[in-house]
Amino acid sequence: THMKKIVDTTNYLSKTIDDFRNFFKKDKEQTTFSLQQIVYKSLNIVEATLKHNNISIYNKIEKNIFILGYESEMIQVIINILNNAKDAIILNNLAEEERIIYIKGYIKDNNAILLIQDSAKGIPQDILYRIFEPYFTTKHQSQGTGLGLHMSREIIVKHMKGNIEVENSEFIINDKKYFGAKFIITLPITKNE
Repeated sequence: THMKKIVDTTNYLSKTIDDFRNFFKKDKEQTTFSLQQIVYKSLNIVEATLKHNNISIYNKIEKNIFILGYESEMIQVIINILNNAKDAIILNNLAEEERIIYIKGYIKDNNAILLIQDSAKGIPQDILYRIFEPYFTTKHQSQGTGLGLHMSREIIVKHMKGNIEVENSEFIINDKKYFGAKFIITLPITKNE
């Protein structure tokens, strides 16, 4: 229900504040979590704003992929990428049928791979290599601090012992081609049942 979404979002935001307080503490406890569940939790938080902007989500996450790490930090990373995709789609003023975010999760070489792709025509090549830099933002100063993707990289690389990359890429949904930014997150898995 609508009320439950508000409560869930409020709880998430409250937890986010606590997480940022704890960001540099070394005594955080890792937990084992499902990649599929973490994507569902992230989508649950941003679903209303995506629907409001007529953005369709195609979600293909394999079941039973488990990761040892920091669940709430991972949710922040996914939400950050989804929000950036939403902003890029809106900025490009795409037609409703062109507004796509495609999420895929699978195992390759004993790692969990999470792909998040948007249809927002891609990031200009001359800034593509800079987007993880601190304070680098493509948005107006009132909208972005340039810390979101930098913090996401810190979480994935330093806290989760994984990797995050971005490239511009084509993808196909229902026999139709789309082109946009693709974030590739690689994480070590704990078990695959």
